[in-house]
Amino acid sequence: MSKRALIVEDDKDLGGVLMELLEVLNYESELTQSVGESVHLLKSTDLFDVLVIDYALGDGTGVDLINWCKGHVVFKDLRFILISGYDKSYFAPSVMNDPTVTFLQKPFTIAQLKNTLG
Repeated sequence: MSKRALIVEDDKDLGGVLMELLEVLNYESELTQSVGESVHLLKSTDLFDVLVIDYALGDGTGVDLINWCKGHVVFKDLRFILISGYDKSYFAPSVMNDPTVTFLQKPFTIAQLKNTLG
């Protein structure tokens, strides 16, 4: 049985590439392009194992979405991969020290993504 990932990426081309990479790694995935679209989808399903979230989104940040998820008990076992072109020092220690959040700096390889997924 494959695992499920929600990709939150406002660049459609990069989102498509991430979907293909995750398929190679035996993940079924869905793509959303904003915090609002992601929240709408998450309210209708809790069937994801991991969220792969870009930091900079048109209507907020990946951290906003992570915080929204953490405010809902149904997502207590959800893992997050925060992707960004920013260096990890850009982010608050509370985000970087959260055991459910893994940071992956762009650009990254499929091997790095695979290692991050575990």
